[in-house]
Amino acid sequence: MQHRTRSQPKSAAPEQPMVTTPTLSLRQRAHEAAVALLERFGRVPRVAMLLGTGHGLIANQLTDKVVVQEESMPVGLRFAQQAPLLFGTLEGVPVVVGEAPIGAWEVQAQSDVGFPVRVLRAMGADVLILTAGAASLVPQIEPGSIAVVEDHLNFSGTNPLQGLREDELAPRFPDMSDPYTRRWREYAREVARQGGIPCVPAVFATMPGPSLPTRAEYRFLRTVGADLVGMSLAPEVVTAVHAGFEVLALCGIMQTVSLESRAPTSIEKMLDAADLAAPRMAAVLAGVVRGLSRG
Repeated sequence: MQHRTRSQPKSAAPEQPMVTTPTLSLRQRAHEAAVALLERFGRVPRVAMLLGTGHGLIANQLTDKVVVQEESMPVGLRFAQQAPLLFGTLEGVPVVVGEAPIGAWEVQAQSDVGFPVRVLRAMGADVLILTAGAASLVPQIEPGSIAVVEDHLNFSGTNPLQGLREDELAPRFPDMSDPYTRRWREYAREVARQGGIPCVPAVFATMPGPSLPTRAEYRFLRTVGADLVGMSLAPEVVTAVHAGFEVLALCGIMQTVSLESRAPTSIEKMLDAADLAAPRMAAVLAGVVRGLSRG
């Protein structure tokens, strides 16, 4: 009688050593992205703009324009609306113009919200101008007008510096006592005054989004000192201050919120206000850059 033998297992192949690719630091990633863009643009920008309001009109005013579409951008560089990055000359000043960064609710790592800011700084720009649409909590700040942000309240629940452990990037605890550069705030208001454009200083509150605040939240924000509310600005400004930018932020007022009424927001009225604010915003932006060309 033949005995059946159990088949012997094949000897396992020797394990191959795991090869790991060193992870680039945030500073290295921003530097490499900046170098790639500068090769396309050919010049170092003096001013960087991230525009949620007035983008199209400013884009049309650029001369010697170079366009980098989303699919050609460096890895990790993303903007709202899948908009391209533009480089050109505005009022004699080399500028780089992008749409507003993607919202905090659209990213996995909070540092991704500020990555475009770091890339623009690594490209050599020293002034960052941001614009955004906002709701007014003050009856005197009317739809279609422009506001110069003089301070903010960050209720977004995020901070783009959280988790960063790169001491060579910038100081770990940047001072935020005056994040919006005074001289550019004052100059923007003077440009608006000369152009007959309604323009006031305001405190901006950043909410997480993407849902709009409740009426109770609007009342709370007004009680703690907010004049305007929106879903952007604070994370980008924190990054900009950390990166060493001088910062100017302007808001186009889309609506005035009634703190008591429960009437739903009228998108049609907001669009009408946006149409009114956009050319005003573009005029102020061009005037501010014109001032840079003289200074």
